[in-house]
Amino acid sequence: MRAAGPLPEFTYKGIALDPRRLSWAPTGELEHPSLIKMEGRVKNPLGRYYLYYAPHKHVGIGLAYSDNIEGPWKEYPGNPVLKGPAAPDIRWIQEKGKFYMWGHRSNSRSELWTSDDGLHFDYKGISISAGNIGTKNASYTRVYEYPLKEYGSRYIMLYSGLLVQKGIRCVWLAHSKDAENWTQLKTPLVEPAAGENDGMYCASFFPWQGRNFIVYQDHTSTRGGNVKYVEVDRELHPVGSKGERFVLLDPPTALNDRYRSAEFYREGDTFYMISGGGSKPRMYVFATASAVPDPGGKAGTREGFREKAGEQEPRPQPR
Repeated sequence: MRAAGPLPEFTYKGIALDPRRLSWAPTGELEHPSLIKMEGRVKNPLGRYYLYYAPHKHVGIGLAYSDNIEGPWKEYPGNPVLKGPAAPDIRWIQEKGKFYMWGHRSNSRSELWTSDDGLHFDYKGISISAGNIGTKNASYTRVYEYPLKEYGSRYIMLYSGLLVQKGIRCVWLAHSKDAENWTQLKTPLVEPAAGENDGMYCASFFPWQGRNFIVYQDHTSTRGGNVKYVEVDRELHPVGSKGERFVLLDPPTALNDRYRSAEFYREGDTFYMISGGGSKPRMYVFATASAVPDPGGKAGTREGFREKAGEQEPRPQPR
C-alpha cells in the first residue's frame, strides 16, 4: 500500500520490455533500464527514444527504440551495443555534445563510455571505485546535472555500496564538475531504515516543487521490493537512517512483489517510472503519474522553481 507523501501518486501500467520476446537477452533477465530522448541529438535516429537494457550479470548492454515513450519497443538488430558492462546509465552531456554511458563490469567499480550516436561507444575509464570509500561495491549509478554550491560541482552521481562494517547496503553520493572526474563522499547519503532489511537498491534523484527526494527500492523481496523515498536538503547532506520514508509504489503480485532500478522521466504533464520488475522473469515495467502540481500546494512551492533562489528546478525527463 502506498503511504501518502509529497510526491505524485504513480499507477502501474504494465510491461515495457519482456526478455522472452528479445533475440538478445543472454540470461533471460533485465535489470536497470536507462531511457534517453534522441531528437535533436543525432541525425536520423532509429526512434525518438532509446531504451538501453542489460541482464544482471556482466554480459553487455542492448538497445530497444520507439517513437512513443510507452512503446511498443523494437529491438536493435545489432545488439549488444556494448559488450561487458551491466546496469546502463546514459546521459546527454550538452557541453561535450556526446552521450555518456556508465556501467560496471565488476561490482567494485563503475566505468564510463562515450558515444556520438548512441550505438557505438568508446571506453574512457573508471569513474568511481569501492576502494575509495571502503565499501564492497560501487555500482548501479544514476547521474544528474545538479550543481552543489558547497563543492562547486555540476553533476551528481548516486550509486550503491555495501558498508561491510555495518552489514548494510546504502545510497552514496559523488560529485563532478565535468561528468568525468568524480569525488566520492565517504559518508553514506542514505542508510536503510527499520524494516528495510539492511538493504537499499538503485537510487534515483527526484526534484519536485522545490524539494529534493532520493528514491530507492527496499529489500523486502529478492534484492529489491517496494519503491520508497526520503527527502534530502538542497546540498544533499547525508540523512543516514533518519528521515521519514514513504512508499511511492508497491509492486503487484504479478511482479512477485519486486521492483528494482526504478528511474523517472517526464514527458509533458506526465511522469514515467521505468523499472525492473518481477523475478521469473525479470523484465522492464512502467508506471505513470500526473506532473501537474497539486492545487492545494501541500508539497511546497510551485513546480519548477527553488523556494529561495528562484532558480529553475531540474525535472526528471528523458535525458
